[in-house]
Parts: sequence; structure tokens; C-alpha cells
Amino acid sequence: MELWLPGLGVQTVAAALLSAIFLYLSRGRGNRVLQAAGIAWSFLFLSVLSLLLLRNASPWDRQFFQYFKILYIVTMCVAAIRLDRDVSLAKPLSVAAVASIPFSLILVHQTAGPSAAFFGWHLGILAIGWLILAVFIFQSPRAGLGRQFAGLLALVTAGSQLIYVIVLALAPAARPPQQTLGYTQFLDVLLEMLFGIGLIIWAMEDTERRLAALHARTVDDTRRSQRRAWLDPLTETHNRFFLDEIRPQLEASEQGGSIVLIDVDGLKRINDEEGHEEGDKAIWTVATGIKKLVRGNDHVIRWGGDEFLVILPGMEEELARKRFYMLPSKMDEVKQSTKPGSKPYTKFLAASVGVHPYSKRAPLDLAISQADRVMYERKRAHRELRGPGGERKP
Repeated sequence: MELWLPGLGVQTVAAALLSAIFLYLSRGRGNRVLQAAGIAWSFLFLSVLSLLLLRNASPWDRQFFQYFKILYIVTMCVAAIRLDRDVSLAKPLSVAAVASIPFSLILVHQTAGPSAAFFGWHLGILAIGWLILAVFIFQSPRAGLGRQFAGLLALVTAGSQLIYVIVLALAPAARPPQQTLGYTQFLDVLLEMLFGIGLIIWAMEDTERRLAALHARTVDDTRRSQRRAWLDPLTETHNRFFLDEIRPQLEASEQGGSIVLIDVDGLKRINDEEGHEEGDKAIWTVATGIKKLVRGNDHVIRWGGDEFLVILPGMEEELARKRFYMLPSKMDEVKQSTKPGSKPYTKFLAASVGVHPYSKRAPLDLAISQADRVMYERKRAHRELRGPGGERKP
């Protein structure tokens, strides 16, 4: 049996298996890199199969062998480019399919006679192709173990092809190249399989990065949607649903804090006499004044139509009371503001405030109930002070 036939047979079977594996992994709308690699190994399979079946039909064995090898290396280069860009395989493959016909015929014609010359040129072309493939791989901005491994294997494969060329050049002219190279196809199979593993790792890393980016965008979109669901569109404060979200954290805290309930005085009269648009302006004015009194870790919640709940973690009741008794002056600042987007209620406006501490001994719901009671006592006092019209008495 000829020395090189077992290795060529193994390489034929290995190329068929690699093609089947990669095409299966890229089935449907799968990874386009693996799809191109699977097609490339199909061309390698056809190349070595033609040499195996047509070995006694020279020069046709060399022509088909060279033709499909060029398509193999071109398609593999497209697979590497596809890791960074969504390029089409059809155009470069069509160009290569047409250009490779005269090239293969010329190469076989120019190296007619001793096959060492043909295989020397053939392996030299492969070495250049693998070097170009390595350049495409290492130029990719997508770092990772798969990229480094695949690039290294491309360089090693190019080096092995160059060594084959040197061996053929130094071999005696009368010695057939198959006898000179021996079982090198086994090494080729090993390098091809290792390169395929590198591509799979690289494609998996790229898929993982894409999924991580998609997950991050999904989480971000979910959080934005959640924040929008928690916001009152008129005042851009939180709504009641937000309290359910932060309640466990507040109730677990050892520091406690203060609850402030604020009610817009005379909102019904404003809505009835001046219209709901003016009523919305009154609500916005009070909300904006409240925002001027809170810290970064405080929470402002629109509790009802004309009520606001403010949670002040870690703030003592007396300090909270002093702070929110400044609300009228802050509302006046809002009225005088000329910032774009401002929509203040310009007439007389007041709000009633109730303050109560919360802690593990005084649960949140109890503190809200007590603050509500205090607020309504002050609201009643304001009503008695201003009279039935709701305006401030002279």
C-alpha cells in the first residue's frame, strides 16, 4: 500500500466530520462563523477526496485538489472576518470559485511532470492562506482565549506548510513527494481539529458577550420601565407602589427615621373654581417645594390626589419638623422660578404638614397613621384661621 494513503483517508474522514459538526452547530439561524467554517471543511473534504479517488487520473487529481483547497482557505478567511462583521459568504466565494479555475489549470500545467514541484507550490499557497487567516484573527478586537488559540493554530499550520515546502525542496528529485512527506496528513488532521476547537471557543465567547450585553440592556430596560411604573407623571415623585418596594429595607433598618405627610390645602376649591389645570399646578408647586427640602436618600411619594408622603431615614422627628416647617418659603421660591418647564401656581397656596418618627418599635404603618392624624389637626387649624373661603385672612 502507498505510504501516504492511510493519512489521506484519515484526513478525508476528519474533514467530513468537521464539516458535519460545524454545519449542525450553525443550523437554522445559528452562528454565521461556524456556518462558514463548516462550508470550508466541506471544500477540504472534496479536495482530499478528489486526490484519493482520482490519484491515477493525473492531472485531474491535482486540478480538483488545488481548486477545492483554494475555496477552502478563502471560506475559512471569511469565517474569521465574520467574527467582527456581518459579511456575505456568497460574493467572495463566487469570485474565488471563478478565479480558481484558471489558476488551478495554470498551476497544474506549469508544474507538469514531477509532482514535487506542484506540491511545493500548493503547500506554499496554503502557507500564505493560513498566514492571512492568522492576520484576520489577530486583528479582531474581540479578545478571548478562543481568539488566541485559533490564531496560534493558524500560525502553527502556516509554519507546518512552510516546513513541508522546505522538505520537498531538499528532497532528492527522483523521490516522490508522498514518500518524502510520509504521514504528514495525520498532523494536518490534528491541526485542523485543534483550529476547529479554537473557532468553537471563540464563537462561544462571542455569543456569551452578546448575551451578556443583551441581558444588561434587558435589565436596564426593565429598571427604566420599573422606575417609570413607580413615578407619578405630574410631579415626578414616586407613587404608592414604590413604598411596597422599599418597605422591607426600611423595616429592617435599625436607625429608623421620620415620616412626613403633607396635604395641599384648598385643592378642591381650586379645582372647582379655577379648573383642574390650575389644580395640577398647585400640586406640582407643592411637590417641587418638597423636593427642595429632601436629601439624596430621602423618598417623596405622592400618597393621594393632594397628599404627599416623605420618608426621611435616619432623621429625628424634631429636625424633620423644623425642616418641613420651611415648606411655605420653598413653595414661594418655586412660584418665583423662571426656569424652562416651570408650571407654578401663582396665587396663594398653603399645605398642612404632619410629622412622626418610625422605628422597629413604631412600625411604618403606625407612623404614617400618626403623621396623618397630626396633619389633619393642622389642616383643621389652617381652615379655622383662614375662614370658609380658604384664603389667608388679612
